[in-house]
Amino acid sequence: MNIYIITGTSSGIGGAIARHLVDAREGVITISRRENIPLSRIAKTNSSFFRHYAFDLTQTGKIPELMEYIFTSFKEVKLNGIALVNNAGTIDPIGPSGKLDVSGIEAHLKTNLVAPAILINEFIRLSRPLKVSKSILNISSGAAHKPYAGWSNYCASKAGLDMLTQSIAMEQSAEEYPVRIISLAPGIVETSMQQKIRATSAEQFPMQKKFADLYKNQGLSQPDTVASGIIPIIFSDKPESGTFSDLRYL
Repeated sequence: MNIYIITGTSSGIGGAIARHLVDAREGVITISRRENIPLSRIAKTNSSFFRHYAFDLTQTGKIPELMEYIFTSFKEVKLNGIALVNNAGTIDPIGPSGKLDVSGIEAHLKTNLVAPAILINEFIRLSRPLKVSKSILNISSGAAHKPYAGWSNYCASKAGLDMLTQSIAMEQSAEEYPVRIISLAPGIVETSMQQKIRATSAEQFPMQKKFADLYKNQGLSQPDTVASGIIPIIFSDKPESGTFSDLRYL
């Protein structure tokens, strides 16, 4: 059995990935503030190995304890592989720097960069004794490589996550059982994040109309479709460890 630890699973891409894996009777461990009740019911019905941990990822100091507990939960499982999918993220606060709430900036960077960095650190530390396939997939964005006015923190946090990915891949290359780590942009997907973007003003986000038009013209991907494309990549050799890829072009 493979074990997948997935953050941000109450809805959207994370929820869709988790549901597909539960349907396939893989081992699934979800981390999100809100439980995905339909997902939990499906897991109970098909007797899948499933655990949900209600956790606020801005509580970064408590992440090591959480990960210790998670790894203890599957110590009796015969593992083929273990994966961490850093999917949880936020777009808030949207707006120009100088007009943002400081607490919002702090929460954003904790959610999008600090929490994934700590989760990765603990995943590598705790999985080191395991002689199995090990993989980390970080959900990134094209905004990591292209600046957007009004998204300064989002662009910065995703760029930081991509550089973290590259650096850790270099570190892992010398390990006997290395952790493969990649960054993946899923494209523009109809999630609660997109709903927030459409609800902003042009003053907050000058590109708002572009995203509203994409929605109007049915130019957004659906979470289920994206999840189906992501899952085969998690334990694949391609893309190579340390790389950034756009799912739309794989």
